[in-house]
Amino acid sequence: MTLSMSDRWLEKYVANFPSYELAAKAAEIRIAEALHGRVFDIHAITGRAKDPDSAAEKISRRKYGNPALQFDDLIGVRIITLYEHTVPVVAQRLRDRFEVNAKRSANKSARLRSREVGYRSDHLVLKIPRLGEGPDLNSILAKTFVEVQVRSVVSHAWAEIEHSLRYKSGIELPAELSRRFDALAGTLELVDREFSAIETSLVEIIHEMTKKMEARDGMKNDLTPVSLLAALAAFRPDMDRLGPRRLALPIEDAYRATKDLKEAGILTVQDFESVLASPELKSAILRYSNARGDVDPSNVSAIVVLGAVVGIKSPAQFSRVRRFQLDPDLVDAIAAYAT
Repeated sequence: MTLSMSDRWLEKYVANFPSYELAAKAAEIRIAEALHGRVFDIHAITGRAKDPDSAAEKISRRKYGNPALQFDDLIGVRIITLYEHTVPVVAQRLRDRFEVNAKRSANKSARLRSREVGYRSDHLVLKIPRLGEGPDLNSILAKTFVEVQVRSVVSHAWAEIEHSLRYKSGIELPAELSRRFDALAGTLELVDREFSAIETSLVEIIHEMTKKMEARDGMKNDLTPVSLLAALAAFRPDMDRLGPRRLALPIEDAYRATKDLKEAGILTVQDFESVLASPELKSAILRYSNARGDVDPSNVSAIVVLGAVVGIKSPAQFSRVRRFQLDPDLVDAIAAYAT
């Protein structure tokens, strides 16, 4: 019996599936690298190669005659953001970094009409540039599209449950259950918007606190993630901003940094500001800037500033924080305080 083109393709795909899994991991890493250095409030990035059984089912359901040309999602990367408003920003970043096939891509959110609710996600079908991992991996990525799905964590939860209960049930749900799915989708859309609004309000609180600190108000307050972000903005206004909405850091990073500072004995805003104004810190930042050669001392990032503050106050605590140790120039800059 002569095998069809799709059957021959599927046999080859099954045989090469481990290589496709490696290619999916490589695509995940390349996507993560493209988003590195900017804050998009990303919750998770995961890559996968399509399970062979799922590929066979799709070939049958879609009646693919030439799967090699028809599959968009043999390799998939999913990006889950914390907030809905960052989804289009992430998608645009990927369009700027990769060759995106517009005809194969689809913005599911934009397709919803004014009175519709439902699946909200941006699907980008793109190609990953040549890598250095070897000819087999490059061969797979050269001929295989990568589908990148970008959606918020709330939309992701709805999509996964809806797909499991509605699509995989194998039946057409009664109208009442369909309406309940639609009602839930609308509710979760409001939840997404409310989370974004709450984040905006918190950022506004930080900006207001920054103005007070610039006037030396609240200096004796306890150091918290919010007051740390306000203090960085007030006392290092020219620093490279690594967080969303022009914050010095993402709030989660500020939370970890506050713990590091307290372990180093810095308990209040005034404690923190006194180290920022010290000649020791200025000297450490200058050494770091000179070592890098391309960084103005006033522009160094919050991570560098916080590392220098912790290193000056507690070299032992500095040595325990991995993100500080990953920067050899920072380690060298505060080496004088390690003795």
